[in-house]
Amino acid sequence: MSLVGARIKQARRRAKWSQHDLAAEVDVSATTISKYERGLSKPGSEVLMQIADALDLDVSFFLRPKRVGTIEPAYRKLSSLNKGDERQLTERIRDWLERYLEAEEIVEPEPAAFESPTGFPYPVDSMGEAEAAATVLREKWDLGTDPIEDMTVLLEDHGIRAGVVEADDDFDACTFRTEINGDVPVVVTRKGVPGDRQRSSLAHELGHLVLDVAEEVDTEDACNRFAGALLAPEPAIREAVGESERRKITLDELHVLKHRFGISMQALFFRLRDLQIISDAAATEARRDFRKRGWHEEEPGEPVEPEEPERFHLLVLRAFAEGLIGEKRARELYGGPIADLESDLQPVA
Repeated sequence: MSLVGARIKQARRRAKWSQHDLAAEVDVSATTISKYERGLSKPGSEVLMQIADALDLDVSFFLRPKRVGTIEPAYRKLSSLNKGDERQLTERIRDWLERYLEAEEIVEPEPAAFESPTGFPYPVDSMGEAEAAATVLREKWDLGTDPIEDMTVLLEDHGIRAGVVEADDDFDACTFRTEINGDVPVVVTRKGVPGDRQRSSLAHELGHLVLDVAEEVDTEDACNRFAGALLAPEPAIREAVGESERRKITLDELHVLKHRFGISMQALFFRLRDLQIISDAAATEARRDFRKRGWHEEEPGEPVEPEEPERFHLLVLRAFAEGLIGEKRARELYGGPIADLESDLQPVA
């Protein structure tokens, strides 16, 4: 497959168009589009411009060097999405990651790589081991027992590329690795997800990267336990709610704890259950009550603000400020509306 052909296919899938849809927009046959995508034929400059216009892209997109190969999310398979939605999401992730890596290549040709701490991937053959893994990772990363202020920054500071993309409501997050000058772990979450849900997803996906879960243990359950222990460590939880078993946790108390630890009320009462601060029956009853009231979809009270990855944004701004790229290229790399960068692209010295 030629570069241009691969880009046409990528752009078409990102728009969730069939070959017939694109063919109708540029007044060629679907067979012609198929030949372009397979590299059996190459569109002339006029047709390529028509394709770019139809897909609302700059022609430069189709000539951009390929940096990311096959993307296969290794965890949380996208089984809840239909094939078209899954392909669209994959191509949105690919586009974001290629722009990210290009900005990185311009500014930091040899960026810090992700390295598992000594003892990781951590062997997990029980939920207790998943809990222990979070405690050890906090020690290795010198996090203490305080709440993690920003999960996205934490991942980025340790060499994990983190991004937010537009996606269907059935998608929350995925993790995958791609070979770009070495093994690069990538975590992506859905734009618009409340911050507490986003942070739990990020911590869960980190679990997939740092845990070695035994076959007899459910991997998703282990990563959930790891995420809860990472975001709400036992010492901090017990300090907040008391050492002894609680018969009741009020909604107001859950709301305060939600904003202290940045995780949902639902995740909190299961965390309290895991630590035997409340009983299994109390956690189940709370979950039932939340579903009855519709709070499993939108919790009461003020939401936790979602996190925005910073590193990619800063790479683009740095490349522009240092004269490594022009304003037009900066906007193309950033990939957002011009207004998002209007005030940022103003050198102050």
